[in-house]
Amino acid sequence: MNPIGALRNLWRSIAPRSHGDVEEELRSHQQAYQEDLIRQGLTAEEAQRKARIDLGQPATQNETYRAAVGLRIFDELGGDIRYGLRALGRNPGFAAVAVLSLAVGIGATTAMFSLIYAVLLNPFPYVGADRIMNPVIVDEQHPDDPRWFGITKPQFESLRSAHSIEDVLGFNPGHTEITGSALPEDVNAIYLTENAGSFFGVRPLLGRNIQPADAHGAGPSAVVLNYRFWQRHYGGDAHVIGRTLELDHTVFSIVGVMPRSFAFNDTLGVGDVYLPGSSLHFREFGPYQHPSYIPWIKLKPSVSLVAADAELDAIVHPFARQLPQYFPRGKWHLQLQPIVVPYQHSTGRTLVLLLVGVLLLLIIGCANCSILLLARGRARQQELAVRAAIGASRWRIVRQLLVEAVIISFTGAILGVAASYWLAKLPLLLSPDSFPSESVIRINPSILTFSVALAFACGILFGLVPALRLSRPDLARALPTRLYGISSAPVKQRLSTLIALQVALTLLLMATAGTAMRAFLHLTQVSLGYQPDHVMSIGIMMHFLDPKDAEGIKSWVGRVAFIDRVQQRIGAVPGVLAVAVSTDANPPIAGADVSFDLRGTSSQSRQQARACGVGPEYFSTLRIPLLAGRTWSAAENRQGGSVAVVNQSFARQYGVRIGQQLRPHISSETSTFLAEPSAGDGWREIIGIVGDSRNDGLSTPVQPAVYVPYTTLMPPYAQFLVRTQGDPLTYLHSIRAAVAAIAPDQQVSNGPSTLSEALERDPQWSRQRFFSILFGVFSAMALVLALVGIFSVVAYSVAQRTTEFGVRLALGAPRSHVLWVAARIALVSTAAGIAIGLALDSFLGAILAHWMQSAFAAWSLLVPAALLALSALLACALPARRATAVPPAEALRYE
Repeated sequence: MNPIGALRNLWRSIAPRSHGDVEEELRSHQQAYQEDLIRQGLTAEEAQRKARIDLGQPATQNETYRAAVGLRIFDELGGDIRYGLRALGRNPGFAAVAVLSLAVGIGATTAMFSLIYAVLLNPFPYVGADRIMNPVIVDEQHPDDPRWFGITKPQFESLRSAHSIEDVLGFNPGHTEITGSALPEDVNAIYLTENAGSFFGVRPLLGRNIQPADAHGAGPSAVVLNYRFWQRHYGGDAHVIGRTLELDHTVFSIVGVMPRSFAFNDTLGVGDVYLPGSSLHFREFGPYQHPSYIPWIKLKPSVSLVAADAELDAIVHPFARQLPQYFPRGKWHLQLQPIVVPYQHSTGRTLVLLLVGVLLLLIIGCANCSILLLARGRARQQELAVRAAIGASRWRIVRQLLVEAVIISFTGAILGVAASYWLAKLPLLLSPDSFPSESVIRINPSILTFSVALAFACGILFGLVPALRLSRPDLARALPTRLYGISSAPVKQRLSTLIALQVALTLLLMATAGTAMRAFLHLTQVSLGYQPDHVMSIGIMMHFLDPKDAEGIKSWVGRVAFIDRVQQRIGAVPGVLAVAVSTDANPPIAGADVSFDLRGTSSQSRQQARACGVGPEYFSTLRIPLLAGRTWSAAENRQGGSVAVVNQSFARQYGVRIGQQLRPHISSETSTFLAEPSAGDGWREIIGIVGDSRNDGLSTPVQPAVYVPYTTLMPPYAQFLVRTQGDPLTYLHSIRAAVAAIAPDQQVSNGPSTLSEALERDPQWSRQRFFSILFGVFSAMALVLALVGIFSVVAYSVAQRTTEFGVRLALGAPRSHVLWVAARIALVSTAAGIAIGLALDSFLGAILAHWMQSAFAAWSLLVPAALLALSALLACALPARRATAVPPAEALRYE
């Protein structure tokens, strides 16, 4: 017998028999018993009748058998499910409200879990991503500022020999350009060591990844395309494999296209193309020499971080003697960080806040369903009393009600999971720079398992209290045909508690949304100190590594002359109003922190300011006002003159005046780019004071700033700030052509942006906009759910107490009294909920404001409280008016 047949026989021997098997066996017994009775002298008709009476019907025997083998519970659950579906079908309004209430909560919670899973739990598509580490150097004097470091190829091989390491990846980002077309196009390239394919373990969408054979290829070097670059440049052509791509006049063969989920390296900039490390040839630029690789390390499965840190620290310390400019001068140590750590630091707090928000929304949805079940339960008291009177146990009634609740929760979960796929993408659309580019929202087994568990939990959570309450029907009051309203004290107490809880949590969400919106509005109204409208930033990386172009820009004078020619050519483009040059002064984050000395003063504390290298047109282009003195001239700029301009904060904090001298401290890493005429003592005369402009983001005060001619430090990179008459991006092609007229192969930065877009990418701006939109949506959903719950309570109360209200009106009760009686439970509970919510918000407001990095104002709670009170009053008034509109005669005939 084959294995499949053996397994089939084993299953038949232990599996419970079907209905057909039981009926067939019963018929066989009946036939044998009937034949035996005939042999005893009975006629065939009498024998058949007696056999049926003695052995019973097939359905009865089947029930007896299934109860004996423990399957009766499943039959009863199946019946409960079918009955629950029919009951919900008879009340479509109730079913729709209950299902949608839970769908909102479950959908939002599932969406947030999907986002957390994609961003923090499983953000990378790499095989063994939890073992991939980013080695950083921790300066013990500044432990909160770890930094990456580079290593040479021999050092890379030394690192690979460590016992705790399974594999090491070396990479180096850089800018290259597509040549061979009308205008060069800037491309973000990442050079990878040839073990990249095995290190990542990611299967390419098309072709193959970089492999060791690419290090010794005789033909064109291999290039692998990023998915987005493939879509943008090749239109998603599936036949791109085997074609060539010319980069910096070097022909590369396209061997692969990575999937959409692969976006290495998001921290340093996602690459458009991935090239073998062997095609990277660093050349010396004066005394400035790049290291070869930045390392990533994949640990062996059984190695701990502590052991790996200790081993690698001993290996890396000698590197500092070979490349001292890339390591701290004091005490330092190496630390391995999981590659998800940067995103945990930047987005962990954000996601925790959002998760708390959706959990509150889920609790509000569950409370709403409980309110609906309790309010509807009074109409079912007679049904439940009949069940109890004919022998149904309390557990049987509780189970029936819980099954109905689970049906509602599972239906809501199905709708919620369908909506969660879109809801989870909303944060990625609102704040794309806050999350890894490789985060892909998808419905996977983990998400489905979470959703099913959440549906069960919600079904039990919101169904248990009503089930326990309704499973004890008052037979003396419920069996008569006359129905009583929702008036018993226990029911009132439970409804009041649920409504108050719902209202308090809704107010908490509304107050949180108000805090986020107020903080975002404050950011939109903050004084920038400059005018970002119609200004575009364009970067240029000179070809200092290309032997053909490097000769003309190798000297400081050559670089200054090149930038000057490009500036003049861009300024001649029709529609361009002004052009300014800078090296690191793009607001709202501009400059680098440097220490300095002031002549004639002595300070015990460290004096520090933001140093910005700019051209003399910088202030007029950005419309930064000149408050005193002057700016430097074009001649002074070309000489890298010994002049400086400071901002108002600098002048106020250090008490400087026009004509005073200062000396910034230039680091040894950038001293190779110093202006040749500035090789003296480094003192600079302050010739002007300008207004403050944002240079440290939107959420922090303006830092003291020193502006010096950009020619002071002339690296092979410059930024051009271009003010135009209209949308700056419409001038991009003309500006590219103007630059190509100076240097045909000179590309401009890929993806130039306006200063207005730079504001939107500011971390604080993005975060507050993100919070205000999402918490605004959450609070709106919670408000709707709360109002639906309040409305339902009053509506059910009015429907069940129609006779009572008719009697009251017939006896002369004023309509205002009837209106108050109808809405009293909901109004009192709402007022209690608002009071609890205000107390809760006052206690948690400062904590929430700190987490959201905004100010907390207690008075701002009054606005959401007033809005909630007004909405609740309206939700009570609409159904309550129905009680006063019923004619007494009709009400008396209601039952």
